[in-house]
Amino acid sequence: MTGTSIFACRDARGSQWQLGSLPPAHGRLTLLGWSQEHEEVDAGVPAAVAGVLARALTSTARVTFPCSFAGTGAAHAWTPWDGDLVRALTGRGLAARIAAKLTGTPQDITLICTGRPDTAQRLFDDAGFPWWMQGQVAMLSEPESPPPDLDEDRVLALFGEDWADHAASLVLSGIEGIVRPGVDGDVAGVLTLTDAFDRAMLAALEKETRGAGLEWSVVSEEEFTRGRP
Repeated sequence: MTGTSIFACRDARGSQWQLGSLPPAHGRLTLLGWSQEHEEVDAGVPAAVAGVLARALTSTARVTFPCSFAGTGAAHAWTPWDGDLVRALTGRGLAARIAAKLTGTPQDITLICTGRPDTAQRLFDDAGFPWWMQGQVAMLSEPESPPPDLDEDRVLALFGEDWADHAASLVLSGIEGIVRPGVDGDVAGVLTLTDAFDRAMLAALEKETRGAGLEWSVVSEEEFTRGRP
């Protein structure tokens, strides 16, 4: 064992996680946390945990998220980029609105859609959309389907307090789940919008955690709060 563990809490209700009103009115939220024998100083997701999460997400879904590392100049339609797909939103309008909540947001905003773990892992470490400041969101859709058709209003709504309600409206656009950082980026909220996807995601999380030699457990909210099952 590595001394690192990932643990899940099903149907958390506490406001301290900073994930809006819980439980959500639609779908099911699983809270993910992690602990290490030697805790890292910085907030956010440790590299080993980020790798597990990225592999679990991409084994069950296309992962679409705002990024700054794909550069500028992306088209307004989905376009191939370095093995993935990118698409520009109405950059400056969206940037100005998100910048009211965040600092350091790039002026040009690009969505990247990927099925590759290495790319997906970067959603946890993008300074333009800082996970550790709750400035990131990932949208999960069927692996074999086209990339989701999203506009700036739909993406922006997922940064708000009532993000889960807005997420439910995206089912017709092919979205099956949303991943949002919780308080200080030290937890992750995974909202699944269908029962089948919920089962697949939980199984993938357990499989990838154990496959990486990390400990896995499903715990109560009280145990989750203590941070060490």
